[in-house]
Amino acid sequence: MTFVEQIPKTALDVFRLLPEGTLCEVIDNVLYRSPAPKYNHQRLTGLIYSRLVNHIEKESSGEVIISPFDVYLENLLSAVQPDVLYISNENRSILKEDGFIHGAPDLIVEVLSIDIKRDKVQKKSLYERAGVKEYFIVNPNDNTVLAYALNNQSSYELVYEAIGHFKSALLNFEFRF
Repeated sequence: MTFVEQIPKTALDVFRLLPEGTLCEVIDNVLYRSPAPKYNHQRLTGLIYSRLVNHIEKESSGEVIISPFDVYLENLLSAVQPDVLYISNENRSILKEDGFIHGAPDLIVEVLSIDIKRDKVQKKSLYERAGVKEYFIVNPNDNTVLAYALNNQSSYELVYEAIGHFKSALLNFEFRF
């Protein structure tokens, strides 16, 4: 039995108390539970991850991580579990001794699931404010890819929308699926 020594004050505090592997996220101090992903979601997540890993290993430019993996954006009272993320070698300091990321990854891919609004609105806003350089939203039902990049005003700009085509200017890499 685990005892809580101090009453949690924020949703982020509650998140930290949950058992490892709990599928949930905190966005702007609101706790959201996530159902287990469906087959199409996992298939596409795995495909994107493997293509990115192959490219990044050849380039030795950083690291690609697949969910579930906690990313803490504490100053925004948020903790998320992106489907796929990339950290450049220059940004590696955000991977802390506790084994989690504390800060904005360089690139995030979210494959849509049941709560489409969370990925398209709430997470997009969160990642923009956190400074994630590229954000991709992929629909597993029709393979539509929405690609956003931070512009000079630190706002997301829709770079492209395509079907079955992933293209990252940051990684100088593209592939079709």
